[in-house]
Amino acid sequence: MSDAIQHGAVQGTDDAALRASIEEVARLQDELVAELVGLGTTMSNAMDALPGFVPCGHAFGVVIEGLAASVGRFEPDYLRDLTAAVRARSEHVSDHRGVAQGMPMNVRAGLGPDDKVAAMRAQLLASLQGIAPYAMRAMELGVMSDELDVTLANTLAALGREELGAKELHDYLGRVSEAARIAMTFAV
Repeated sequence: MSDAIQHGAVQGTDDAALRASIEEVARLQDELVAELVGLGTTMSNAMDALPGFVPCGHAFGVVIEGLAASVGRFEPDYLRDLTAAVRARSEHVSDHRGVAQGMPMNVRAGLGPDDKVAAMRAQLLASLQGIAPYAMRAMELGVMSDELDVTLANTLAALGREELGAKELHDYLGRVSEAARIAMTFAV
C-alpha cells in the first residue's frame, strides 16, 4: 500500500461526563441482552411445552428490536424502555402459556479470556446482533420467518445455559449461520 499513511496512538477520552455516558449505555445494553436471554428462554420453554406452538410476531418483534438496539442504539431512555418491554413480553408469554419465565443472564459477564467456550458464546451473541438489522428490515417489509424467529429465541436461550459445551455451541453457530442467510435474503 502506501508508506505515506501515518498511524498515531489511539487514546480514550479524558472527558469524565462522556466516559460516564459511554459506560451507562454499555451497562444498559448489557441489561437489555440479559433480559433478551430471559425472553428467549421463556419463548423456548413455551415452544417445548406446546409442540407446534410458535409465539406471535409481537414477541419476535421485541426480540429483533432488542438485539438490534443492543449494539445500535445509544439513548439511555430508549434502552431502559425497551428492556422493560422485553421483560414485560417475557412475563406475558410465561403467564399466557403457563411456562416458567426465563431468568435474565448477563452474557458478557461470563466471557473470560482465553476460553474457547466463552469465545463461542461471544460469537453467538455477536452473530445474533449482526442478524438483527436484516431481520428488522424484513419485519418492517412485512416478511417474517418462523425458522429465523425460532432460531433467534432458541439461541438466546442457549446463551443462558451455562452447562452448554463447545459441541452444543458449535451446533447453535451452524443454526445461526443459516438464520443469517434467511434474514439477509428476506431483507431485500
